[in-house]
Amino acid sequence: MKILYYKEPKSALGGVNNVAYYLSRAMAEKADVTYFPQTMTARNGSAIFEIYKKYVKKQFDVIQFNTVPMGIDGSYILIKFAKTMGIKTFLNIHGIIPLEHKLDPKLGSISRSDLFLVLTSCKLADKIIVNTEFMRNRVVAWYGVGLDKLVVIPNGINIREFSECDDRITLDGSPAILAVGYFSRLKGFDLLIEAVAKLRSKLPNIKLHVVGSGYEGYLNLLKEKGIENFVVFHGMVDHSKVCSYLKSADIFIMPSRHEGFPITLLEAMSSGIPVIASNIGSLKEIISDGKDGILFQTENTEELANSILMLSANEDLRKRISHEALKTAAKYDWKNVSEKYLTLYKSPTTN
Repeated sequence: MKILYYKEPKSALGGVNNVAYYLSRAMAEKADVTYFPQTMTARNGSAIFEIYKKYVKKQFDVIQFNTVPMGIDGSYILIKFAKTMGIKTFLNIHGIIPLEHKLDPKLGSISRSDLFLVLTSCKLADKIIVNTEFMRNRVVAWYGVGLDKLVVIPNGINIREFSECDDRITLDGSPAILAVGYFSRLKGFDLLIEAVAKLRSKLPNIKLHVVGSGYEGYLNLLKEKGIENFVVFHGMVDHSKVCSYLKSADIFIMPSRHEGFPITLLEAMSSGIPVIASNIGSLKEIISDGKDGILFQTENTEELANSILMLSANEDLRKRISHEALKTAAKYDWKNVSEKYLTLYKSPTTN
């Protein structure tokens, strides 16, 4: 089987890039994989011709798009060419773009032309891959896609990269809690800051460590809550170093208001660190509350604070949850997940 992936990520940097990086490499052990290069776009006629000559004309069996085409670039042209050549096309949707723009005003509004291309691409694709049942229902509601076109396949992780990581660093605090991601309203870091503020009298040595960018807009909130000395921002770190932070913290927290299928959560679970997450749809499909993680009602900072307090005071509970989390995370190893993709690629399509 010959598979073309659009596009090749230079490295695993988290999120969608992480998925594309590890999925394509897992599939390369099972099929003939080619990567559409990062640098090629279809901004002019000659580039469009190159896309056709170098990629579509080779008659791939499958073309996999790891992002939804937006703008008249290589991805949209490629999916149009693929349809004329009878090549199977699969589109992986990680999030609902107009919904994310609605939930986070800083992202601005999605243009009508981009939304048109998103909806057209969904119509053209033979199958659309989503990561959870929750996301499947969202795609139906927001993009008007029929259920028969949607296939649920979870994201995966490289289990050994995190379970066998021994590189630890010193993180101040008792407990030392960790959050990873880009600071935006979608990620709910303001809720985590509120929870830490509620705990400073009960846990005077608590310290929140944050790995990620975009935190500058939250500095005023820290001052307002009087917890500047309770939070440490580490900025962006290389993905290979994330395991060091996960191995060194006492508790991992994901307070998101919206998630597709967060790789970081699986990475934390495979690192042997207990996790607390909001009980939004996608996260509830990964975590069994009280077994392999703790779920709190999203927006409820009091419940989040109590969850942190409970875990920090109960070492046996932390160990039990961490042990169960390791077993849960093992199900999402890329070796297992890639088999689901291969089965899908071989299946007949009706579109």
